[in-house]
Amino acid sequence: MRQRDGIIALGCGALLLAGCATVPDAAKGEEAYALVPPASAVDVDYRIAPDDVLRIQVYHEPGLSLEDAQVTAAGMVRMPLIGDVSVAGLTSGEAADVIAGRLGERYLVNPQVTLFVKKAVGRRIMLDGEVREPGLYPVEGRLSLLQAVALAKGPTRLAGLNQVVVVRQIEGQRQAAMFDLAAIRRGKAPDPEILPGDQVIVGLSQAKAILGGALLAMPALAAGFIALDGR
Repeated sequence: MRQRDGIIALGCGALLLAGCATVPDAAKGEEAYALVPPASAVDVDYRIAPDDVLRIQVYHEPGLSLEDAQVTAAGMVRMPLIGDVSVAGLTSGEAADVIAGRLGERYLVNPQVTLFVKKAVGRRIMLDGEVREPGLYPVEGRLSLLQAVALAKGPTRLAGLNQVVVVRQIEGQRQAAMFDLAAIRRGKAPDPEILPGDQVIVGLSQAKAILGGALLAMPALAAGFIALDGR
């Protein structure tokens, strides 16, 4: 009886793990590709990421300029007079325009702002979940979802390939999009572009996890039967 309970417990544990391995509210289908488009539709300009270090210069206003402004984990940069400004997910030009717009609302007439990324910490992606070697990986050049998963030596045998989530900072908000890696491999779906700062989470297959747990329990179950026969 205890062995049977152990198998059930393993199965339940696998289900719990599966529930935690993906983002439940992730966009799917066309909505997912709207958030994380295929390679042909992506702007290749670098997008500011949390922990990047910026140089922000306001023309003729040295007191408002910053030499080493670090982007916070929430994707903000703190500016004199106007406070926190959301810049994560924006290009340098877009961020400069946002800052100029905020300064022009109350403080300056036609402010001229230039912004330069001094340290691009965000030129990395994080691979997590059911991949063989989770961790942070540098991004050089363009990268697709298939290539990103390959960086982590591919999915594990328990991976749910239809539950691959890409988390991206878009206009200061973390957005999640879910993709079917198996369909992408077969050419049945486009391969989305992965950008620096993205997090890729490969989910756990419930069926494989339950089967895997039962197989792991079988040697112990067999040992229990041998012990009973011995008595």
